[in-house]
Amino acid sequence: MMSKYLLLHALLLAPSNAFQPAIPIYAKRRTKLHAATINTPPQLIEFKEPKTNTTVILIGTMHYNPTSISTVKSTIQSLASQNSLASVIVESCDIRWNTTTELLKTPRGKIFEPVLMSEMKAASDIAMEYNIPCILGDQRINATGDSLGSTFKETFVGLVNPKEWGNMYREFTEKAEIALPSGDGYLNARSILDPRLLIAAPVSFAKYPLSFLARNPISTSIVFGFLGALTVLDSANAGGTSFMDSTLQEQALSLFSSLLFAGLEFSVFARIMVQVLLYERNEILARNILHQCKLSSGNGKKNVSKGSGNAITDMLSFFSGSADDDAASVTEELKGTTGTDAFETFYVPGGTASVQVINTADTGKVVLAVLGMAHCNGIVKLLKEELVD
Repeated sequence: MMSKYLLLHALLLAPSNAFQPAIPIYAKRRTKLHAATINTPPQLIEFKEPKTNTTVILIGTMHYNPTSISTVKSTIQSLASQNSLASVIVESCDIRWNTTTELLKTPRGKIFEPVLMSEMKAASDIAMEYNIPCILGDQRINATGDSLGSTFKETFVGLVNPKEWGNMYREFTEKAEIALPSGDGYLNARSILDPRLLIAAPVSFAKYPLSFLARNPISTSIVFGFLGALTVLDSANAGGTSFMDSTLQEQALSLFSSLLFAGLEFSVFARIMVQVLLYERNEILARNILHQCKLSSGNGKKNVSKGSGNAITDMLSFFSGSADDDAASVTEELKGTTGTDAFETFYVPGGTASVQVINTADTGKVVLAVLGMAHCNGIVKLLKEELVD
């Protein structure tokens, strides 16, 4: 039963994109960018970040989907070739990124290399090709793991105490309202049910679990074995006395126990899905997007570029004023813009870790983020309603 719910979550919440021809998404550029109306993927959201008046584009993707990869490539190439792209943010963290990079250097990694090719890697490759900063904007995986553990514990403790049910429900609905908004300006059913995306969906469903197996074969095998055992137990229970042959009392007890188990299962997984996997990570992703908008909309006209051997060290040294006097003067401007002296920005190793201080109202440059589609609407709400700093 649990495996069925996980499959449903993957189908409904995994991001989406469609097979996209390599056409310019933004065909005209005067004082600002004008989106082309022909063949624009329904998984793209464009809006103005209100604090900085910077154009933000979110590309919603279905992880490892060939359609999503094609859309990401064509969109970034189009914007970059027009010198219209300020920076690219991808939904990954330094720990996950470096783990995959190191894995690809091993014999096992060479075998799984086709499986590990994702839309995030495609975005990074093109950004590096055009010397555009690429930011690893997601919450670090160890922090996500800690939050998953504590949320599991809090949920089970709350479920056994009826006095906490009301608080849990209110907390869930408040966070779901922010993490899962809908309406005009958000992705909708058309984004998910795009035929070009669905045609390639089986590839995603195959590559996604295989990517976990490639990175962590032991832990992934344990999880798969656990899910398989649950499926076997479910089948074994179904093989007993048929429902229609049971007494009325047995039927009522069976229905009650099934509903109770389904309710508990939904309470646990829905809370984890909304609170940890969406709400918390959306805040981190939105902050990183906003941070890039603030850097791009600075008043200074100089470009300050730092190497990316260690991205976080580069950024900390930049904000600490250890650079030359000319760069330090720009640093002071950025402190007032970002509201933080040492924002944790992780750049893709080997790429450009640069802070380009420009005026986006004049240049029309875009901050672009490549995200799982489940994150897009929540991030749009956080940024447009100024719910993050």
